[in-house]
Amino acid sequence: MGEFYTNTKKMLLRLITCASFCLVFLSCVSQKIGDNPSLKMDGQYQKIKGNELLLLNDDKTFICLRNYVQKSDVVTPLCDTLATGVWNQRKTFITLKNSNNFNKIEYSILESELKSKDSIYFKIILPQEDALDYNIFKFSVVTSPMYGQYNESSKPEFAIAKKGDVAAFNLSIKNIAPNCDFGTKCYQRIYFNVFEGYKPQNSSSNFFTITVKNFNQCFYEAMDVDGEIVGIEGDSLFWRGNVYKKIK
Repeated sequence: MGEFYTNTKKMLLRLITCASFCLVFLSCVSQKIGDNPSLKMDGQYQKIKGNELLLLNDDKTFICLRNYVQKSDVVTPLCDTLATGVWNQRKTFITLKNSNNFNKIEYSILESELKSKDSIYFKIILPQEDALDYNIFKFSVVTSPMYGQYNESSKPEFAIAKKGDVAAFNLSIKNIAPNCDFGTKCYQRIYFNVFEGYKPQNSSSNFFTITVKNFNQCFYEAMDVDGEIVGIEGDSLFWRGNVYKKIK
């Protein structure tokens, strides 16, 4: 009889323990359901102690804006758009991806011929805007065959010595003064590949005027956020070491 009583007591304790575990499990599941991706995270988020606004649109696109307050009558050229792309919500975080045309550079090339045949001449034309400063860029041309040369210029007009027929050439632009804070990750791109393997249409052409059409401040200062992780903390977001509070 005593053994039966002991076994029954053990069974009841197991049932109570199991029931308690189930209640805890259901509570956790309920909590997870409250935090799952069905929770609407789209809206506007203001950076705490900062001048950025992160907009998560319901069509899964996002835009990060600089919402600054003008402190003087002097109007300084400034691109308000810091980043654009698409966002995707996971359980406890959000992933960001750049727009499809993030690295696309539009350009045109005009060929002409100069009397001097010992060099190849280049003229790079960037969009005309008040904020553009040619001095923060370096222009690099690599010809094919290379002849062991890497040609880089700090001026948009330059010439390279011709050491044979040029079958093709590449053009890239380097930003030597990106707008980045010291000691932190730089989200701005430094290198821009304009094109590769351009073949002159005329073998006698030795002067190339290259117009880069969309290389404006908004383009070269745009943040590279591909693969960025944004944490979810209640009605706020945590990104790049900062908290963004939902305001709408």
